[in-house]
Amino acid sequence: MSASVERRRAPVPDLQELIRRHGHRFPIFLGVGVLGLITTFAGTVLLYHGLHLPLWLGSAIAIQLAILVTYTLNSLVTWRDRRWGSRRQQVLTFEAVSLVGMGINEAVLLTSVDHLHVYYLLALLFSTGVASIWNYLANNNITFAGPPLKSS
Repeated sequence: MSASVERRRAPVPDLQELIRRHGHRFPIFLGVGVLGLITTFAGTVLLYHGLHLPLWLGSAIAIQLAILVTYTLNSLVTWRDRRWGSRRQQVLTFEAVSLVGMGINEAVLLTSVDHLHVYYLLALLFSTGVASIWNYLANNNITFAGPPLKSS
């Protein structure tokens, strides 16, 4: 008895479906992210060069400030149509997602600078880009995963 075994492959996301699902939200997220990037860069330069803090500390403080700025803007603009739970619950979830993103950012940044000898601002740009992908996907699917708000 010979049975044909059908292999199942994970579905590859269709580009049109990705655009339909994220096309209006992702560009707004990127705009907010630019403000977060400016906050991160300015804060890192000020704290590292200006106050002579260690790079890891200056970057971490600047990222935390950027987390507060981007939560506020993402909540008001990017995902204004989605809410779940209390505001406090949402802020804490955003913070947790962002801290994982910060860990990703710091790991890529320090690896790039210390082991690959990449100039720290270029490494910061790259590490922020990598962390941004995590941040968008996690915030879209966790922090702001609530159903759309009904228009009144």
